Amino acid sequence: MNAKQILSISVLALVAPVFAQTVPAEAWVGAPLHAVSAASRDDVIGEFIAARAEASAPQELRVGPAPTPTGALTSAEVAADLNLWIRSGMAQVAGQENFDPNAPAFRAQLAVFEQMRHGPAFVAEVERIRHGGLAVITSAQAEDGTVAR
Repeated sequence: MNAKQILSISVLALVAPVFAQTVPAEAWVGAPLHAVSAASRDDVIGEFIAARAEASAPQELRVGPAPTPTGALTSAEVAADLNLWIRSGMAQVAGQENFDPNAPAFRAQLAVFEQMRHGPAFVAEVERIRHGGLAVITSAQAEDGTVAR
């Protein structure tokens, strides 16, 4: 190396810090975070377990069927509901091509179904299904009377 290069490098090394603008780290990234907590490890784990027990996963993150809500119907009650729907004639009325939910005939059939659904016929149907009867009847069996009512 020649003397001119050594001299220019040493001058730059001595003069550069004078012209360089120094910026504290806080101006770039903010104040430093302190990672010290007043809670102990056991407190943090206890809070985590309690929070996990309280909150279930949001529905959109669940895989599989949704949990059964409290007070849901049993399979026997659902089958009994369907059987009473068929026996009351609602399956035929609601299945028509010109179905009108405001028609008087529909309202009359619905009243018959509601009376059966909220009366002793529903309890009797659930008991019949639970004790080995047919789970679901067809509309032909309901019309023929081959199924005990």
